[in-house]
Amino acid sequence: MKENVIMVLEDEGLIALHLIEVLENAGYRVTGPLHSGELALKTLEPSPPPDLIMMDIGLAGKLDGIETASLIRARYSIPHIFLTADTTERNVERMREVNPAGYVVKPFIIEDLLAVVEKCLEAKNPPIRGS
Repeated sequence: MKENVIMVLEDEGLIALHLIEVLENAGYRVTGPLHSGELALKTLEPSPPPDLIMMDIGLAGKLDGIETASLIRARYSIPHIFLTADTTERNVERMREVNPAGYVVKPFIIEDLLAVVEKCLEAKNPPIRGS
């Protein structure tokens, strides 16, 4: 069985470390944390793509998470989940425009976060059914 790789884009150090710990304890391999959209785009160029990207909508650098997701979507076929504490109508609409695989509101409940991750990965890699 293939090990799922999740890239984490989060510019707040404690949140990034907690997120990585949660994902690794659930059996995922994690790359990152990366703190900016620009760094994420540079990292994706030479590397094999991750199975999923988890990103905050507020990142360091010039690109926010939504702009970063749009650029990644144009170049790669990698699903992404947004993490955000900002659920204003404008941001929710902006998130929908880039068609995320899901989003999780901070502060998150671990079980809810993992359920969204599993659902996204299953949609990307549906189980093979016998005849």
